[in-house]
Amino acid sequence: MAVDRRRLRAAPGSVPMLFALLIALFPTPPTTVLASHTPNPASVTIAGSLQNELGCPGDWMPDCAATHLGYDANDDVWQGSWSVPAGEYEYKAALDNSWTENYGLHAASGGANIPLKLAATTPVKFY
Repeated sequence: MAVDRRRLRAAPGSVPMLFALLIALFPTPPTTVLASHTPNPASVTIAGSLQNELGCPGDWMPDCAATHLGYDANDDVWQGSWSVPAGEYEYKAALDNSWTENYGLHAASGGANIPLKLAATTPVKFY
């Protein structure tokens, strides 16, 4: 039986000082969510206040393909990378282009928004 795995985390790319700062601000390690109650999604979107900066026509759009994660069958993880401008943002992972099933802070189903604060434009990889 296949188990659906969704991992929600953001890690800055090759910026050690910023990474250390994020670890200090968010010491909780990434959480793996095993959602056997639902079929594997057709899409996973990083939806939030950063979408406009990443190429979407607006923010909080779970159906914007510009912020869809790609599925990597080798490691069974949805992931994507973007260069995110400096600023304070919030986001969630929305499944199947809607808010019907979404994951927020600490990978909680329907949970609170996940904060992301960047002092400079930074490459960020979302899992």
